[in-house]
Amino acid sequence: MTDPMVLLLAAPFAGAAILYASRGRAQRALAIALPAFYLVLGAAVVVRARWHFPVQAPLFSLPWLDDAGAFTLRLDPLSSILLLVVLIVGLLVMAFSTRYMGPGNREHPIQDGEGNHRYYAFLSLFIGAMVGVSLAGNLLVLFLFWECTTICSWVLISHYVHQAASVRAGFKALVMTHLGGVFLVIAIGVLFGLTGEFSFGSIARLEPGPQAVVFVCLLIAASAKSAQVPLFTWLPDAMEAPTPVSAYLHAAAMVKAGVYLMARVILDTATFPHWAGALMAALALVTMLVGLVFYFYQDDLKRFLAYSSIAQLGYMMLGLSLFMLGSKTGYVAGVFHLACHSVAKALLFLCVGLMAMRLGVRSISQISGLWSRMPITAACFFIGVLAVTGIPPFSCFWSKLTLVVGIMELKGAAMPLIAVPYYLEVVLAFFWFLKVGQRLLFGEPSPSVLAIAPDGPAEGTAFANAVLVTLAGLTVAMPLIVYPFVRSL
Repeated sequence: MTDPMVLLLAAPFAGAAILYASRGRAQRALAIALPAFYLVLGAAVVVRARWHFPVQAPLFSLPWLDDAGAFTLRLDPLSSILLLVVLIVGLLVMAFSTRYMGPGNREHPIQDGEGNHRYYAFLSLFIGAMVGVSLAGNLLVLFLFWECTTICSWVLISHYVHQAASVRAGFKALVMTHLGGVFLVIAIGVLFGLTGEFSFGSIARLEPGPQAVVFVCLLIAASAKSAQVPLFTWLPDAMEAPTPVSAYLHAAAMVKAGVYLMARVILDTATFPHWAGALMAALALVTMLVGLVFYFYQDDLKRFLAYSSIAQLGYMMLGLSLFMLGSKTGYVAGVFHLACHSVAKALLFLCVGLMAMRLGVRSISQISGLWSRMPITAACFFIGVLAVTGIPPFSCFWSKLTLVVGIMELKGAAMPLIAVPYYLEVVLAFFWFLKVGQRLLFGEPSPSVLAIAPDGPAEGTAFANAVLVTLAGLTVAMPLIVYPFVRSL
């Protein structure tokens, strides 16, 4: 009998073939029904395994690699967190796409169905690839699905194939994230050559020199995938993608793969020296501050959110690095923030997507007074601002508070050296987000806002609004959903 984890992994790949073959109204219905099925199946797998972690399942075997434990799946508290994020946000993004990808989109007006079969198929493939990353039982399996996310992101970012900027952005993302894949291969090769295994835990058995090589290679791979300094420039350019793609790949899925890689390796190895934690923390702090600086120069809303994502990914990497500096609470905060940030940033991206659909622009300087014409979108955007900046009771408050506790656990000079830049970024980001939110939502309606409804409110479709409201609710509920798994780390 086929293991449920294998069925869960296979479902999005089979769904991609179905979506590619479908058209019209049936395609839109399937684009909601199929990811809903993935989520139900994933939730059932997690609930079934909840009291028996870790659960393993063979995927397939090759006779000459069986002793290395190749091609296995594993579900535990850490993988459950990423799995639930990937499936929950994936469903909502696919549902929103059924309203975004059509002739009613003023920002990207296309004929109904033009290229949509490719779009939905690769989005389903991407969900499948992230399920594979989540369930990977060792580094070899993770690498296979890691590269699958690279290919899918290239296609999705380049979706508007007739626009040169879109094609360039997709190619840049492909090259820079594939560079990370090269370093991941080097790490796997060193590990297998010295231990004969691909398991995450086998890194602990390496001598200090080879272990340092493996750690640095993994950190480079994760930095490329999760847009950390200096390999971050592909992410703002990737905002040429359809906004639902940005909401999924760059808030909830692809960029979290690098964070997950380091979270998995650090948790299963637990022997990295202090210098490794110091290096990772330093890169994370620099990334946070670089992202913050670029906030102030953005007029494009999506690029503004992209730099915010870069800084927030720095939070996660910082939290993970604290484990190697003596704070398990910091590690928990980094993983917790992965889930809490995903729903908050997905909400902001989809709000911007609905604004651009209706207004035809996404420039901060060209939008004001949105509250008077699109009150539901405006309210959801404001909730997203509060959530991502860490205002209670919304999601990122709880993960950021946990990170503060983790930083306070550090001893010696490490605590102030990390705390000061962290607090600086948190405070300045909060005020800048408030300024942007006030500019967009309040004041006299701008010409772009008046154009959609000169005399009163003119919201988007009820279905699109329902997706936004659901995500707004998840900014409160997500910490509760993942908390049982977080506390088991």
